Formats: sequence, C-alpha cells, structure tokens
Amino acid sequence: MKTFKTLIISIAILSITNLSYGQKAWTLEECINYAIENNISVKRQALNAESAQRNYFQSKMEILPTINASGSHNYNTGKTINYETYAYVNEKFQGGNLSVSSEVTLFNGLQTFNNIKKSKLDFLAQLENVEKAKNDITINVSTAYLQILLNKELKDIAEHQLDITNDQIDKTKKLVEIGNSAKGDLLQIEAQAALEKAALTDAENYLKIAYLDLSQLLNLEEPENFQIAFPELQDITASNDLSDVNNIFTEALNFLPEIKSAELLLKSSKKSLAISKGAISPSISMGYQYGSRYSELTNLVTGMESSLSTTPTGVTESGENIYNTSNYNTYANDYPYIDQISDNANQYLYIALRVPIFNNWRTGNSISQAKINLSDSKLNLDLTKQNLYKGIQQARAQAIAALDRYNANLEAVKSNTEAFRYTEQKYQVGLVDILEYKTAKNNLNKTKSDLSQAKYEFIFKTKILEFYTGKQITL
Repeated sequence: MKTFKTLIISIAILSITNLSYGQKAWTLEECINYAIENNISVKRQALNAESAQRNYFQSKMEILPTINASGSHNYNTGKTINYETYAYVNEKFQGGNLSVSSEVTLFNGLQTFNNIKKSKLDFLAQLENVEKAKNDITINVSTAYLQILLNKELKDIAEHQLDITNDQIDKTKKLVEIGNSAKGDLLQIEAQAALEKAALTDAENYLKIAYLDLSQLLNLEEPENFQIAFPELQDITASNDLSDVNNIFTEALNFLPEIKSAELLLKSSKKSLAISKGAISPSISMGYQYGSRYSELTNLVTGMESSLSTTPTGVTESGENIYNTSNYNTYANDYPYIDQISDNANQYLYIALRVPIFNNWRTGNSISQAKINLSDSKLNLDLTKQNLYKGIQQARAQAIAALDRYNANLEAVKSNTEAFRYTEQKYQVGLVDILEYKTAKNNLNKTKSDLSQAKYEFIFKTKILEFYTGKQITL
C-alpha cells in the first residue's frame, strides 16, 4: 500500500513538472539557444568541423616516418628451389620470411608543409561554417518569433473589432425593437459580425501555424503546449537613426563568419596551388629495411669426420700403396626457427632520389586546375561580399520604408479612430446608414493591421542590421 501511494505521488509530481514545462513561456533568447543546441543543420556542420580537424591532425602526422612489418609462413610441395642451396628439390617443407621497413620523406617540394597549412585553413573555415549555421538558425528563429508576435496582435485586433460589432448588434436590436432602426440594418451588422468571426478564425489559425513553424525550428517533441513570452516592445516612433550602409558593411566584414570562411578558403586555394607546383620538384626520402627467412630444408652443420680411403690411389717406387684421399662425413642437426631468423637476417639503409620526368601530364593538369580553383575562390569571396552589401542595403531600405509606413499608419489610426467614433455616434441617432458605419469600421481595422505589420517589419529589419554589426538579437 505504501509503495502504491509512493507511485501515485511520483506520477503526480511528474505530471505537474511536465505541465509546468509545457506552460512555460519561452523568451526569444531561450528559443535561439535551444534551437542552436538541437538543430540538425548545426550538428551536421559541427561534425564537418570535427572531420576537418581530423584531416588537419593527419596532415601533421605525415611528417613522421612510416613503419611497416610483414611476415609470411608457407607450405611447399612438389618441385621447387631450395634457396639455401639454390638447387631443385621435390619435397614437402615449410618456410617463411619476416621484414620490417621504415621510410621518411626528407624533401618533396614542401608539399607536406603546405598541406598542413591548407588543412588548418580548411578546419578554420569549417569552424566559421558552424557559426554561419548558428547565425542562420538565429535569424530564422527570430523571424518565426516575431511572426507569432505579429499574428497575436492581429488576432487581438480581430477580437476587438468583433467585440465592437457584437456590442453594436445589441444596440441595433434595441433600436429595431423601439422602431428607430430598420430590420435590414440589424441583418447587415450581423453579416458583418459573421465576416469578422471568419477573419478571427483565420487570425487564430495563422497564429497556430506561426507557433508550429517556431516549434519545428526548435525540434520540440511536444509542441502542443508551447508558448512564448510577449515582451514589451520599444517605442519606434523615434527610431529613425539608422547607421550608414558602408559603416554597417565595414563592421560586418570583421564579424560575419561567411566572410571569414570565404577568406580562409581563398588562402586554402593558394596553398593547393603551392602543393600542385611542389609535385614538379624532385623528392628525397630515406629508408631502412630489415629482413630474414626460415626453411625446414635448412640444417645446421655441427661437425665433420674424415678418414683415409680404403682404396689405394697409387703406389710408391718401392711398391707400397698410397692412401691419400679422405672421405668427409658431415653431421647436421635441426635448425631452429629462431636461430634461422637470427642467422639469416639482412638489413640495409638507403637514400632515394625520385625525379618526376613525365606522368601523363597529371602534374601540369593539377596545377591548371588549382589555378582555376583559386580564381573561383576569389570570385566566391567577392560574391559573398557583394551579397552581404546588397542584403544590408535592402534591410536598411526596408527598415526606412517600414518606419515611414508605421508613421503614416499611426496618423491614419488616430484619424480613423476618431472618424469611426464620430460615425458610430451618428449611426446611433440615425444620421448615417449602416454602409457608412461599416466602411468607417473596416478602414479602422485595416489601418490597425497595417500599423502592426509595419511595426514588426521595422523591428525585424533593424534587428538584422544590428546583427550584421555583431549584436545579438534581443527584444
């Protein structure tokens, strides 16, 4: 029973924890940080950077000598050569060999050192690509976040307009009952309310979609209860002090990772050209090799025995036989594997000079291709800078245009608010018809929507301009 109670309490605590997590209001900074930590594109760029780091490490290891060892053991049958006597034998026997070799490059046209520098530049460029991916997700999250704020404000406007229309329906019903208004006026206002309900439904759906877009950027597993915080936005009526395009561009060149990455790749292309040219140069290497062998056919001679021949080879003048030919008998034991390896060892040290004379024009074509890649890297850097400058120009122009629209719509909202209030009063006493009332109300609703859109566009564009100068996007 106690265990069951403990289980119920644990489930209740987890439920409360999950509920509070789902109801948490996310700030823009929290959304950006979470997206950067969980975004797949950022993770993939981080893996690419790790791979580039391993390539850089390997390029440095190429300075060290190579060391290789090999060994073999074989079973022989049939007619073959006994390399101990260099005679043909027809026996079954076992044999083998061992070898250890090492070689180090002393000079190869500086290709190794240039490759180290190139690999380092590629690694640094990939690190900048990671930052570029983080910047991209930052801008995307900020865009989606501000879209939610805009759609929420448009929904609130739609709700407010519907509330006004519903109030007017109640007032018109009373006027119809006492005979001061026609039944047709009530029907037209109810039709207006139906249209505004549909507009409110659209606004609510747009808001849900905006929430879904942001939750997908964050890779949330359960986006149903996802909510954001609605900060107090700054007054933008006096926010017309925008930096010059050239000033922003100059600061962006020293900050944005895409510029740094393009510059690093240009330097890498220069090193690639140096590597290709290095292949023309002769190369010098030094090496060492140790080898030995083993064979069952080899025996170890341990001694000899000689004796006089029993057959005379001649006679002396006195008629005595001469025995001067000796027969030699050799005694051999098995030759152990370790002893053979030790006794048959051979080693040599060498210095090799390799001069490239002709290799089917591969070196010349490699140099030409490296020159093409270098030119392309220069164009890529110029294009990146050009796109950046255009982006700054467009963002600043759009910010100025949004501010102008905001100021114009701000005046329009004031005028239409007063016009609608006046028209509403006149409608109450029957001085204007329902059509004029609806026109005044729709004009007010449109200017409020236009005001909100201009406000958030200005905020977003100014945040982008600040981001180009190294400032984080905050609200």
